[in-house]
Amino acid sequence: MTARGLADRLRAAAPPPLFLLAFLGLALLLYAPAWSSPATTTLRRGDGDAAIIIWFLRWIPFAVEHGRDLLFSDHLNVPGGVNLMWNASLPLLGLVLMPLTSRWGPVLTFNVVLVLANGLSAWAAYLAIRRFVPAHLAAAAGGLVFGFSPAIRGQSNHPHISFAFLVPLLLLAVHEILVRQRRPPWLAGPLLGLLAGCQLLIGEELLAATVLFGVLLLLVLLVSYPGALLDQRRVAHAVLAFALAGAVGGLIAARPLAVQFAGPQRVNGDITRATYANDLLGFVTPGSPQLLSSPRTAGQVRGFAGGNAAYLGVPLLLVLLALLVRGWSRPVVRVGTAMLLLAAVFSMGARLRVGGRATTVSLPWAPFDDLPVIANLIPSRLAMYTALFAGLLLAVFLEAVWQGGGWRRVAAVSVAVAVLVPLLPARLVPAGKVDTPPFFTTAAVRRLPQGSVALVLPFANRRAAKAMTWQAEAGMRFRMTGGYVIVPTPDGRPRYDANPNSATRAFGAIQRGLPAPELTGEMRRTLAANLAGWGVDAVVVGPMPHQGTMVRFLTDLLDKRPTLVDGVYLWTNPEVRAPRTPART
Repeated sequence: MTARGLADRLRAAAPPPLFLLAFLGLALLLYAPAWSSPATTTLRRGDGDAAIIIWFLRWIPFAVEHGRDLLFSDHLNVPGGVNLMWNASLPLLGLVLMPLTSRWGPVLTFNVVLVLANGLSAWAAYLAIRRFVPAHLAAAAGGLVFGFSPAIRGQSNHPHISFAFLVPLLLLAVHEILVRQRRPPWLAGPLLGLLAGCQLLIGEELLAATVLFGVLLLLVLLVSYPGALLDQRRVAHAVLAFALAGAVGGLIAARPLAVQFAGPQRVNGDITRATYANDLLGFVTPGSPQLLSSPRTAGQVRGFAGGNAAYLGVPLLLVLLALLVRGWSRPVVRVGTAMLLLAAVFSMGARLRVGGRATTVSLPWAPFDDLPVIANLIPSRLAMYTALFAGLLLAVFLEAVWQGGGWRRVAAVSVAVAVLVPLLPARLVPAGKVDTPPFFTTAAVRRLPQGSVALVLPFANRRAAKAMTWQAEAGMRFRMTGGYVIVPTPDGRPRYDANPNSATRAFGAIQRGLPAPELTGEMRRTLAANLAGWGVDAVVVGPMPHQGTMVRFLTDLLDKRPTLVDGVYLWTNPEVRAPRTPART
């Protein structure tokens, strides 16, 4: 058999399901440390951002089983609760993966989400690219560039961003409606609306960003082919399809958006707390997550506001430049290049940054900072769209070279290797054992009545969120003060963590290793009011830094010793001891 015949057979024997398995296998390898014990081991030991997602994945089964609202919870931030639509709550993933969570727990489900995020994102990009590049292997290389890009890998703690498999499909549906028009509008339109509604229930930020890039795609096409797109029949087809998409998407989004913008605990204002934008040098400078980084480049990238998200590597950029020169006559090259450049520029935010320093040069993103919804986007995350269009253009290049036959096929393979090696991660994603005390995973937790309010320490906030994982692994048996969540301040502005009071400040000081506050009479009365305002039925102190100081402080405050139960210190029916009245002489 000739080399060409073998290659043709290999291509014919590689249908999409095999590539799906390959992409999922690569993702499983990437997160292998967590899969050493997937029900008890995960990223950051279940603390920080991982705790938020673990909690959200557990809330959905609990809410379904107990007839609770899927989009609002009173189990955090007692007594106010949490509007989950203002948080990365992933309700659709929670529903789909509910059988896993109910059977094996939320930590395992979180690990499954990590694998699916990269694997499905790469596969969806591969499927979308095949509309323009029929060759399986070339399209798969493009899928790898997107699904395993630094922009997506760097968001592994944020599945509402890294679970991006609908992004290529949404843009593909927009292309179908605007350009291809091979499907009737009554089919293409509702399908787009369904995809958009599903994306809303996975990650609203990605939906907003994809709508933005859908509009940009429309503008690029209008500029490039005004005569073709403005044909009366084509316009009618597109208008009807988009109208149907809006109707279907609106039906799905009506309830979630009503909860978000008119429900309890809604917030007003920009929920992003810092400006994360990519550096111009970030596209060619490998950070520590990359295999080819060095101490010098890693140190340089640490000074970039957007971190390693923009990185594509010099070989890929050279390929894109060569394609631009040789293939400019092809519509897919012109449109793809325009979209890539727009994504790259937008990902750099409102001001050009070079080498970690902001310049005075304004960029096109500046006007978007004042737009509703769009203002909440984090510019650096838009680098995933740069990676998506880079993957498309890479596939176009590889297919063109391969079709030349002979030595050019060796060259195509060599180029693919040269492009993909710089994108390889430097290491597998580290994981650690979740230190949930047995109290929360055994019958001992029944000491807390169902639905009672527990003050769990360390107090859950952005610095220490593992109490949220403990609550999730306890099956949401109790409600909890605090939480690493977005809630409104008294004037409605967004705030991460519960609104502070004397108790949260006292607990926070002890958690940070500061001296415990003096329990004066006034302090006791204030803390008593705080605990009463929360309606605390029990106090639980789990493993934490400075645990001894916390236990001594609470023992003095509550005037009774705790019970040590399965790894935690427990006070039930806590009452703050009133200050002693000095004896009269």
